Amino acid sequence: MREATMKFVLTVILVLLTHATLAQVKPALAIATVSLDKVYNGYWKKDQEYEKLKKKQEDDRGKIEKYNAELSKEGDALQRMIQRLRDPNLTAAEKAKRQQQVADKQRAFQQLQQSIQSAQNSARQDLELELRKVRKGIIEEIQQVVAAKAKAKGYGWVLDKSGQSAAIAPIVVFSVDGNDLTEEVLEQLNLSAPKKGSGVKK
Repeated sequence: MREATMKFVLTVILVLLTHATLAQVKPALAIATVSLDKVYNGYWKKDQEYEKLKKKQEDDRGKIEKYNAELSKEGDALQRMIQRLRDPNLTAAEKAKRQQQVADKQRAFQQLQQSIQSAQNSARQDLELELRKVRKGIIEEIQQVVAAKAKAKGYGWVLDKSGQSAAIAPIVVFSVDGNDLTEEVLEQLNLSAPKKGSGVKK
C-alpha cells in the first residue's frame, strides 16, 4: 500500500513538473511568405518612377548626341587645318602660324572630348543613384505593408520566396499557399493607384 502511494505521488510530481516546463516554452512563431519580385514589379508606382527615369535617360542621351555632333564638326575642322598645313607653298612664317593654330585646335578638341566623357559618366552615375533611391523607397513601402499584414495575422516571420541563396538556390524550398501574403500586399499597395484617364499624378 505504501509503495503504491509513493508511485502515485511521484507520478503527480512528474506531471506537475512537465506542465510547468511546457508552460515556460514559448510557442513557435508562425512563418508567412511573400514574393518581393512579384509585388515590386506589380506595384503601380514602380512603373511610374521607371518612366521618369527613362525620360531622364533619353534627355541625357539627347544632350550627349548633340555634344558628339559638335565634336565631330570640330574633328573635321581639325583635319582640314592639318591638310592645309601640308601645303608645300607655305612660307616658314605662315607654316609656323598654322602649326600653332593646329596645336590650339587639338587642345580644344581634346578638352571637348574630356568634357563629353565627364558628362556621360556624370549622367550615368546620377541615373544609377536615382534608380537605387527609387528602389529603396518602393521596397520600404512594401515592407511597411508586409509588416502590417503579418502583425494582423499573427506571423512572426515573413520570408521572400522569390529570393535566392548565394548558391543560386531558392531560399524558401516549400511553403503553404495559405501563408502567402503576396496578393494581399499587392492589392493593398495598388489601392492608391491613380484611375486611368484621371490625369492625376501621384
